[in-house]
Amino acid sequence: MDLTSAQIGERLRLLRKERGWTLQELSRRAGVSLSAVSKIENAQVAPTFDTLVKLARGLGMGFDALLDQMPTGEANGPARGGGRLSVTRANDAVGFSTSMYEYHVHASGLRRKYMTPLIMAVKARREGEGITWSSHDGEEFIFVIKGRIALHTEFYEPVMLDQGDSVYFDSSMAHLFLNIGRGEALVASICYSNAIDRPMLAGAAGGQSILIPDAAEAVPGEDGA
Repeated sequence: MDLTSAQIGERLRLLRKERGWTLQELSRRAGVSLSAVSKIENAQVAPTFDTLVKLARGLGMGFDALLDQMPTGEANGPARGGGRLSVTRANDAVGFSTSMYEYHVHASGLRRKYMTPLIMAVKARREGEGITWSSHDGEEFIFVIKGRIALHTEFYEPVMLDQGDSVYFDSSMAHLFLNIGRGEALVASICYSNAIDRPMLAGAAGGQSILIPDAAEAVPGEDGA
């Protein structure tokens, strides 16, 4: 199921209005510029992965729930626990595109998870106009399924990766991928973060948003007992 920019914008507007928020309020809570939020809602730009993660956390939901088309009351599902399993069939991954990448999100129905598995086609072939760097909380593992790519980061020289190669890096470091082969470049990307798919509790003291902890992370003696 591939989502267009218009569908993502409509979904974002619906979630914002459900909360009774203005564009300015969502912008403040998500840490995304007012102009960018407005353009995304009106399908004037295709949001990047990083921006969608920020918007989801600002809305108090997981990244996958933002892309989900099910009724919003069902969005977060059961809390994270043992014994969970999620199967994504070949045509069931949730897809969306930017000028640089085409994403297909797997295990999108599983909430409160630490990993976001993606299959990503790298479309961009050269640095320049329209090329944007990514940066998001956590760590990322990349495995090249097909083609040849270059990984550019803010602290290291570019790394060339061929089919079968992999790289693991700190994804809070600015990075981008370029297709440097003759044909299609396809990679498996697994993004790990203890915040990437955990809801935020907005409106905490001082106007700051805080992560809602998992029960498994609760510290004994700090529950007021």
